[in-house]
Amino acid sequence: MAEKSRSQKTLEEAIRFEVEGRDFFLKAADQTKNYFAKLIFQTIAEDELDHIQRVKKIHEHLLHSEKKEPTLPVPKMSSLRTIFRQAKEQMDSKAILNADEMEAIRLAVQLEIKGHEFYKRLAEEATRPFEKTFYQQLAQEESTHFSTLHEMEEAMMKGTTFG
Repeated sequence: MAEKSRSQKTLEEAIRFEVEGRDFFLKAADQTKNYFAKLIFQTIAEDELDHIQRVKKIHEHLLHSEKKEPTLPVPKMSSLRTIFRQAKEQMDSKAILNADEMEAIRLAVQLEIKGHEFYKRLAEEATRPFEKTFYQQLAQEESTHFSTLHEMEEAMMKGTTFG
């Protein structure tokens, strides 16, 4: 029972983390004027919603099922990489981000690094195989967000454009 309690506490922490991340990305999307930055922030916010739903599904299972381990929820396919490629191809070389938008990208990169490290730590601490696999899956998804945002940040730093 103590193990279940630790697992539930960890999942509740993960839910809080994802909700805060989603709030950040929705706010960033709302505040940016750049179409592609807005689209990328909105896409990550939707990915974070998928994370919240999957974590909640595991949490509910642990609350109501004593015996059997849950089936891992299947992640929704993210369109983030496709959107970023389109942005690089279609962005007008004169389109620039303002300082606040650049800062939002930098903060988003840091948030995703934190998310990757958070789930990586949870995977290392996990005592049950399904938990380890689940947290590794989330760490990988956060890593994809990080790498896309980092590429976006680098592209902006090279000329304040995507190209």
